[in-house]
Amino acid sequence: MTEAEARNVSAVRRYFDGCNSGDLEVLLSTLTQDVVHYFLDPKFPPIRGAEHLAKYWGKYKTALNPIWSIDRIVAQDDQVVSEWSCIWTPPQTQRRILTRGSEWYVMRDARIAEVRAYFAADDTATTELVGFPYGERSYLTF
Repeated sequence: MTEAEARNVSAVRRYFDGCNSGDLEVLLSTLTQDVVHYFLDPKFPPIRGAEHLAKYWGKYKTALNPIWSIDRIVAQDDQVVSEWSCIWTPPQTQRRILTRGSEWYVMRDARIAEVRAYFAADDTATTELVGFPYGERSYLTF
């Protein structure tokens, strides 16, 4: 991994730290001012701008008590891809849900300029690959 790729991976890891803590300053330190976060699910419109995205994850932290984990991460040039897990609590419940997904990041000067998030949004059930040995491969599990 090149030095630039290592800085990019470090920025994405810091971004997840910010999502876990809800710390706006940590989140803002990882984002370009013009960042855009795209979601697969049409009920989530793109989020544009560093402050808007940081505040979104801050509210997410407060509302849903997520625990994020990067299970795998790779980098090439100015792009990073992560496979992640998130345990969270849907509103008005005590039930914990585990969602798995993947994100593609376009980086600029070791900051996130674009996020493309691929996951199934379901607040009624855990979403994961059927039969995949998550525990055996050290992924986040309940």
